[in-house]
Amino acid sequence: MSRKKKNKAAATKVLGSFFIKKGKLLTSEEYTALSNEQPIVGSSVKKIFGSYAKMINHLQQDVSLLALIKESAAIQAAPEVKPKAKPKAKPASKLGASTTEK
Repeated sequence: MSRKKKNKAAATKVLGSFFIKKGKLLTSEEYTALSNEQPIVGSSVKKIFGSYAKMINHLQQDVSLLALIKESAAIQAAPEVKPKAKPKAKPASKLGASTTEK
């Protein structure tokens, strides 16, 4: 495997997990706005893929990655379900209790 293909494969893994966490494929402007949060700097994306648009096209060819991104987006959009509070236990009735228990 050539060095360029290895770089693309490694970048695809990193970017794929990043977009799964975000729940969508970000546009170039959205990705640029996340300057400190970018897993791969924009200039490196251009060096590896040629352009941001080519990177998006490369990622869109991976059907399983797109499915994971959609699933992540659905999970993030779902309202949080609060667990039901357990009912408090009622104190035991003293009917029929022995005289020592009263």
